[in-house]
Amino acid sequence: MVHRDRAAKLHAESIIIDGLNVSNWQEPEVFAHLHQGGLTAINATVAIWENFTETLDNIARWYPRFEKYADIIMPVKTVADIERAKAEGKCGIIFGFQNSDSIEGDLRRLRIFHELGVRVIQVTYNRSNFVGSGYAESPDYGLSNFGLDFIAECNRLGILLDCSHVGHKTTMDTIEASTKPIAFTHANARSFYDINRNKTDKELKALVAKGGVVGVTGYAYFIAQREKATLSDFVDTIDYMVKLIGIDHVGIGMDFTQCQSQEWFRWLIVGRNIDKDPRFLTDLQGQSQEWVKVRLSPSYKAVFPKGLSTPADFPNLTRALLERGYSELDMQKIMGKNFLNLFREVWG
Repeated sequence: MVHRDRAAKLHAESIIIDGLNVSNWQEPEVFAHLHQGGLTAINATVAIWENFTETLDNIARWYPRFEKYADIIMPVKTVADIERAKAEGKCGIIFGFQNSDSIEGDLRRLRIFHELGVRVIQVTYNRSNFVGSGYAESPDYGLSNFGLDFIAECNRLGILLDCSHVGHKTTMDTIEASTKPIAFTHANARSFYDINRNKTDKELKALVAKGGVVGVTGYAYFIAQREKATLSDFVDTIDYMVKLIGIDHVGIGMDFTQCQSQEWFRWLIVGRNIDKDPRFLTDLQGQSQEWVKVRLSPSYKAVFPKGLSTPADFPNLTRALLERGYSELDMQKIMGKNFLNLFREVWG
């Protein structure tokens, strides 16, 4: 057993990065838990289905938050900002999109968002868009010609491309087209738990061949034990990914949805068709209609492994990795250094 004090000390000394957090940024509890968990930086979602103007509004709402919570959070645009956040005991906020729809087909807007601090953009969110196809689309046509230009512009600006929710062909096209490594910020291996949202071995190995990083996600429905998943089950998922793609390519992408409402989860599934009867919508999760019913249930709540239910529990993961036999260096790679190195290479 690893002594609790030693694990706590190592956690406090390490750079801890969560590859995806899509919580309700209006709630003080969210920021308190980031601080309690010793997070150094998070990829904070600021756009999913929003259009250009709505995304700008979402970003604008962050400025008063940076003032209100100045003692525990700060904006991040560079790797040096992440290192400064660590030195100051704050959590760095990296603006990220879970969909490229926000540019509304205008590549010039990528420059605007980059200037505002957007450093991660997911190519698609479940559905198809101007760029390519989401994982729940059939057929998956891959990257469009516009998509190829989009990839090139993100590479030029230094924006990390994410393919977590992206279709297989579009994912493979993105890896091939990108001159820089990409990420699956929050995804697990389909060969370990076979659901459509997890990534195939072919996708995972192609990503690694380009130097990318996978954020193993704690969202329980992507883990074999689902609602019964424990911290140990989550570490099993990490173990499998490490053995499959190597220690230098594995990070954490929890996909926390703290304090989000049932209305928000409905919006997450149906997008801008929020007023349409979901019985007549195609299953956007790539699962059965029963899965959609679960997500739209008034009692639905996102579930995470017992012992890792909020960012405040991140020290438990550090200790669990050490107890599983990971060296201090390998633990630090998984908990943040691999993502930090990826940011350094892509952001420039």
